[in-house]
Amino acid sequence: MDGERTVDARVEQGHGDRGRVGIIDVGSNSIRLVVYERASRAPLPVFNEKVLCGLARGLDATGRLNPAGVDLALANIDRFVTLAHNMKVTSLDLLATAAVRDASDGPEFMREMAGRPGIRAHIVSGQDEARFSGYGVMCGIPGASGVMGDLGGGSLELVALGGGRIGASSTLPIGPLRLMSSGKSDPKRIVIDAIENVPWLRDEMGKTFYAVGGAWRSFARLHMEQAGYPLHIIHQYDIPADEARAVARLIAVQSAKSLEKMPGVSRRRVDTLPLACLALDRLLAALKPRNVVFSAFGLREGFYYSRLGSEEQARHPLIAFAEEQGAGWRRFDLAPTEIFDWLTPVFAGEAEAERILRLAACHLSDISWDDHPDYRADQAYVRVLHLPAPGMSHRERAILAMTLAYRYKSDPKSAMLDTALKLSDGKGRSFARRVGACLRLAYNLSGGAPGLLPQIQLRRGERELRLIVPSQLQRTLGDVTARRLESAAEAFGLKSAILSD
Repeated sequence: MDGERTVDARVEQGHGDRGRVGIIDVGSNSIRLVVYERASRAPLPVFNEKVLCGLARGLDATGRLNPAGVDLALANIDRFVTLAHNMKVTSLDLLATAAVRDASDGPEFMREMAGRPGIRAHIVSGQDEARFSGYGVMCGIPGASGVMGDLGGGSLELVALGGGRIGASSTLPIGPLRLMSSGKSDPKRIVIDAIENVPWLRDEMGKTFYAVGGAWRSFARLHMEQAGYPLHIIHQYDIPADEARAVARLIAVQSAKSLEKMPGVSRRRVDTLPLACLALDRLLAALKPRNVVFSAFGLREGFYYSRLGSEEQARHPLIAFAEEQGAGWRRFDLAPTEIFDWLTPVFAGEAEAERILRLAACHLSDISWDDHPDYRADQAYVRVLHLPAPGMSHRERAILAMTLAYRYKSDPKSAMLDTALKLSDGKGRSFARRVGACLRLAYNLSGGAPGLLPQIQLRRGERELRLIVPSQLQRTLGDVTARRLESAAEAFGLKSAILSD
């Protein structure tokens, strides 16, 4: 087939600093342009637009792409290229997946792409599609271990994940759009047979299932609405597998009219959602996972992740995001790592996940300096709770948001923290209060200037939180310092003490 096949070429050194990059994702049901600020460990979309074209509609019956869908796709691809050029995108890749690779006129479609300047067009094989989607989950959820399923309009890609590696993979022709237009009377039997014929799934039973794709994101939104979940962020939304199966079985037998009346269901998904839920139910029946985690990262993010250098891949995505975005919020020369190192003795014995959250908090610790003083805590909390940042569960997101609220205010009202309080636990709340109070103390002592904190020691004893200050710096302390030290000590359940060195 015509078109450039996807390859594993690494992005050349320094690519992440070379400017905006874009992907045109040509799927079975939709085409989408996503532009990222740069290709990095934590890709940040600055533009995201989707058009429903239905390229795979009727594919199984005719063997060809839907003609009306092709016309619509080509017109919008031309528009996307113009938009990308205007956004000063430095590289633009087009990824064509199941519909184009399976259609007899797929080569003709790709020849049309070859005649359009400024695009590197790739036909993504089923194996590569599974691999890239798996990389996308790894990019957004470090430590992911289990099975990833990416359901598109034309196919379902499955891949085993674990130990930072991609394992066995399969691609199945059971996308909802393809099943709807196949003319076959029993899609349930088709789905069951396809899944039962993937032998390696038996080796992955009892682990986590990672759900990727627009139809399953719609399912997650519906579940959130039905459950009254307080945070509408799909990435790393985590629910028990038996609960997911119960809801999926219910949705799978609903009519389009019934679904239209359900809160949280997109009208564009009412036709395909029952079949998407059928596939989810049968997969969960086969895998018997502990839980289902939804990932907003998939094929597009995985494509860039696979091409990054090993050093960039090794960075934690939350820290990468906090470093890159936090730099734009800082007003002082004080390095976040200097604050982090100064606090480390007080947090001896912390878990690795807590260490990552504390480091992220240090990078984001000046996030609301330019807000009105009376609202800095509120604004910091809301911004962090809703950051488009990967690499943290919803519980961790809540803890980080509370940390930044405590960084700006020692006693934020519980009503303000309502969502985070619902998503966290006592241990997480205590950790957030401690880190936030210590950040307030650090900024008071340093005034945002580098080099001062290393001269002063903060130490945690059995009964006291001690600030050990050289005699020549005693005059730099004031009443505010004493109050902030006392607030930090209270967060640890200790008394405060200022000692001279």
